[in-house]
Amino acid sequence: MAYKTVPLNESQVGKYVDIDGDGIPEGIIFADLAVGGEGCFGYDQGTYKITALKEVMKDYTKEYVIKGKFSHKLNGEQEMLTPILDGFERFYIMALEDVDEDTFYFYKMSSKEKFEFQTEDIKFSTGKKNTTRLMNSWNKEKYGPKHPNDIWGHAKKDIQKGWFIPSIDEWCAFADQLDINNENHEKKGLRDDYFSSSQYNNFSYFSLSFYKYTCSHEPINAVNYVRLARTI
Repeated sequence: MAYKTVPLNESQVGKYVDIDGDGIPEGIIFADLAVGGEGCFGYDQGTYKITALKEVMKDYTKEYVIKGKFSHKLNGEQEMLTPILDGFERFYIMALEDVDEDTFYFYKMSSKEKFEFQTEDIKFSTGKKNTTRLMNSWNKEKYGPKHPNDIWGHAKKDIQKGWFIPSIDEWCAFADQLDINNENHEKKGLRDDYFSSSQYNNFSYFSLSFYKYTCSHEPINAVNYVRLARTI
């Protein structure tokens, strides 16, 4: 069967992605690097910017085809795409479900006076780097002993496959691009609050609160829900 290819000049945000071609999508597109974008989320205007990489896309991007349609509470019935060639990864996708449908600690046993943070880790495109750094620190017990309910142990296999905890700007992009807010998030299968991989300071991390419709922050040893993103 011949499948229709996806054009470079049209945004694919809101469509589903089947990564391995088995007919079951793993995520929904919330950023398309072929077109970029910018916007804000919430009462406090959590802003983000997605830089368009049109010149890179033209020669080196993966190709994607439309495999059919899929329906999910996040965005109803939409086309489902799948990659067919290697190359530059055009899309950011958010997983369709939370990690284990449960809450986890960011770092339960952390020694707060040691916990380092970087001011640039809030930006769009930093989620994967943040996750790698925090995962490595947890593995080495850099900031204190591991706890069995820290997120890093539960998400380890998915992180090794390329998934990551979104930065706060990536969360803002997801919510804004898919028009998710405090009035409709529950209908779309989302919890009130989520971890980001962006730290607020040595004592806390940024979280996205659909319930409060704002970017918030929580103590390092607090619990929260986690949903992963990746590029494809």
